[in-house]
Amino acid sequence: MLSQLQTAVRRGGKLSLNGLRRLPVWGAAWLVASMLYKLDWLDHQFNVGGMNEWKWLVNGGATLIAVFWTLWLGRRSRAVALTLVNLLMSVTAFADLVYFRYFKDFISVPVLLQAGQVSSLEDSIWSLIRPEDWILFADLPFAVAATVWILLRYRKSRLVRLRMPDFRTGSPWWLRTGLAAVLLAAGILMIAIPVDQQKNGWARGLFGGNWWNVPIYNVTGLFGFHGYDAYRYAKEHWFGGGLSDAEIAEAKAWLDHQQSVQQQAEKEPLFGKYKGKNVLIVQAEAFQTFVLNRSINGQEITPNLNKLIGQSLYFPNFYHQTGQGRTSDADFLTNCSLHPMPTGSVFVRFADHSFDCLPQMLKADGYDSTVHHAYDGSFWNRNNMYHNMQYDKFYNIKDFTIDEPLGWSLGDKSFFRQTVQQLKDRGKEPFYAMTITLSSHHPYHIPSAFELDVGEFSGSVFGDYLQAAHYVDEAVGVLVDELKKAGLWDDTILMFYGDHDNSITDWSVYEKFYGHAMSPLEKELQLKKVPFFIHFPNDENAGVNEKAAGQLDIAPTVLDLLGISTKPYHLMGLSLMTDTPKPVVFRSGSYTDGNVYFVSAGDGTPEHGTCYSMKTGAQTDIAACSAGARAAHDELVMSDRIVEYDLLPVFRQEEAAAAGAK
Repeated sequence: MLSQLQTAVRRGGKLSLNGLRRLPVWGAAWLVASMLYKLDWLDHQFNVGGMNEWKWLVNGGATLIAVFWTLWLGRRSRAVALTLVNLLMSVTAFADLVYFRYFKDFISVPVLLQAGQVSSLEDSIWSLIRPEDWILFADLPFAVAATVWILLRYRKSRLVRLRMPDFRTGSPWWLRTGLAAVLLAAGILMIAIPVDQQKNGWARGLFGGNWWNVPIYNVTGLFGFHGYDAYRYAKEHWFGGGLSDAEIAEAKAWLDHQQSVQQQAEKEPLFGKYKGKNVLIVQAEAFQTFVLNRSINGQEITPNLNKLIGQSLYFPNFYHQTGQGRTSDADFLTNCSLHPMPTGSVFVRFADHSFDCLPQMLKADGYDSTVHHAYDGSFWNRNNMYHNMQYDKFYNIKDFTIDEPLGWSLGDKSFFRQTVQQLKDRGKEPFYAMTITLSSHHPYHIPSAFELDVGEFSGSVFGDYLQAAHYVDEAVGVLVDELKKAGLWDDTILMFYGDHDNSITDWSVYEKFYGHAMSPLEKELQLKKVPFFIHFPNDENAGVNEKAAGQLDIAPTVLDLLGISTKPYHLMGLSLMTDTPKPVVFRSGSYTDGNVYFVSAGDGTPEHGTCYSMKTGAQTDIAACSAGARAAHDELVMSDRIVEYDLLPVFRQEEAAAAGAK
């Protein structure tokens, strides 16, 4: 064999020119270089960590693994395969970019399980695409042209050539196999070494739990993240070993302690004061605090809400705690007082699991429970989830007359009119009604709201958002009027909150709106603050409560006001009627207690995060946030165990056995 190789080598300069030119690696090398450029550009769009040397390596390694196998193909097949791989990777990168602009996260397997909802998001998706995104597909016309030329130029080649190399006609099977093995090994090492270095350094513990996807991306790169996410999903759903008895006991002990803290609220003056009153909750789509008590060009953006807040108990430091599930996460947090999952939506992933939610808890106290949302009942898997939450009736788009088509479906004004009529028609009191608005959904195109003059913001997404907020405010005015006409106003506790942020992160428009530059803390608060107020019958208890609060606390607050003990139930929030402090924990691991605001790096290590003083707005010593960050980490871990492993039936069985033993 050696003599045959030497003979081949002696065939003049053709080895160095024709031979090297015919080696099957050049198409793969071109694709790797092209993809690295795209991923570098993409990283600047994400703006979450920077393209350091580790990320260069893992991105290169992932691309090598994606293409190594093409070396076993003939010239024609290889050209087609490389073009298809390029297209697939480019489309994946583009999808992640658009998704990130809205959710500030990356597409995961649980999100793909919700892909049936994409058609409903068409307008939002188109509004998130920018002209410069073409760069992700800029090389594809050249790849297609090269592939067509190769298909026309060369005969169909065979997969294996069982002979010694002839660099003038092609490469043999063993050379292709050797080159493929080298690329595969290089790809694996380019991923394994950087990941190992980082997970034993700054990213220690990152792969040991359900952490935010962004820091995982900063270790693995985009395609490495998707590979890890697929592995994580398979392990969770197909190969997982479950929890140990010690882990289950730890979660039970955490809830037992929280239950003892919750029962302190039963000693507060308002406990049970509104027993038997109706409860109506409005979850307002993408409604944020910053539009309240603001005017533009001499017009109040939210005049009805401003007036109503003055007659209510208002919480100016209220935060949304949602994750990838967005609206469904807010619904879950509010009704079931557990955290959402780090990926996907609980409504989609765990609708068959058991939770303690307001419809079920209030039904046990004689309440009629309904949920109203003028959209398809299958969206966010609501049909199944609401059945599991034990609502008596889910009023979805089939139950509404679309007499005011607006945005995604029915305008909020008509939605509220019809919802009040539905409550009247049921004729059942006391009632618990959950209403979910829709008109202010991204991308906020509401032609009927153009009566608000947004001046220099006209025609922009931000301007459209202000007009959408103004329309929702008008709809709230309609709701109040309809409740009064129906004779329900004086017997109903009305709660209003925003479900999540508006996904607008162009800070220049906010700075123009506010008239000053925004600090890093102001930007964090801008994304997290949503309004929350409680209007009591006869305008009782009106005022301002400055405590830090979140959606997790709404269900315990409802139980508190109605005089229903939390003792039989398993909730993570705390009634807002008590002075007992409880930090607001966000899905990323960040938190605030009203004194400090901790921005987590997402990896469970407090020292990697940033700590701000709420009083001064300035960054302060991380030591001021470390203990709270660890407590926030523990809270998220306990919630994830309860939700993912369906622990509440286990806890109920243990509690029933303990009660029987007494």
